[in-house]
Amino acid sequence: MRLIGGLLIIILLVLAGGIATGFIDLQKTQDGRLPEVAVKGGQLPKYNADVAKVEVGTRQETVDVPTVDVKKP
Repeated sequence: MRLIGGLLIIILLVLAGGIATGFIDLQKTQDGRLPEVAVKGGQLPKYNADVAKVEVGTRQETVDVPTVDVKKP
C-alpha cells in the first residue's frame, strides 16, 4: 500500500514539474457543460402531529428572599 502511494506521489510530482516547466502543454479544445437532468412528479410524505398547546404570558409573583448576615471572625 505504501509502495502504491509513493509511486502515485512521484507520478504527480513529475506531472506537476512537466507542466510548470512547459514540457507538458495543456490546451482546452472544447467547452464542458453540465448534464441535463429532468425531475418529474414526486410527493413529500404526509405527517399528522398532535402537539401540546403552549401559552406564553406574564404574571405578578411575590418571592420570599432569605436575608444573609456576615460576621467577621
